[in-house]
Amino acid sequence: MSSPDATPDVLETMQALWALAHALEERSKWMQRTLGITGPQRLLLRAVGAAPGCTPSVAARRLRLNPGTVSRLMSGLQRNGLLKVAADPRDGRQRRLNLTPRGVLLNGRHHGTVEAAVREALETATPSEASSARRFVLRLTASLTVSERERREGERRNGGGRRPGPRRAAVAR
Repeated sequence: MSSPDATPDVLETMQALWALAHALEERSKWMQRTLGITGPQRLLLRAVGAAPGCTPSVAARRLRLNPGTVSRLMSGLQRNGLLKVAADPRDGRQRRLNLTPRGVLLNGRHHGTVEAAVREALETATPSEASSARRFVLRLTASLTVSERERREGERRNGGGRRPGPRRAAVAR
């Protein structure tokens, strides 16, 4: 008798998810080579295009991303001249995000993007299939998300959250 953790449904679903993760990574690399931005950067570009003047924290919440991740994505988009970040005129501590003219052009391009592939797949799915898929992905995401309690327990086990890394050679003085 097999354990409930190794059922064919679980294994087949995990294989499909790993294939999806690999396909997303490959498409993101292709986008980097051809469009100059990665899939995650494009997601932020689209979010700012849909809500010009939003703050990084609002973008992070809308995209369900960690603020640090959004900050790294912002840096890449700024470096590529696609995003401008300015101080909020009413609250100088806040930053406001807007697309540059180049960002607006790229925001309008869809061919070859992850978004285009999602749109294509949704066009062949029934509304019920699409809705079920979204619910499943969100439920799985919630199950995979490390809770604050799990994070603290991991940090205690790993000596304060430090990852073991390569040892550095001692330097003679």
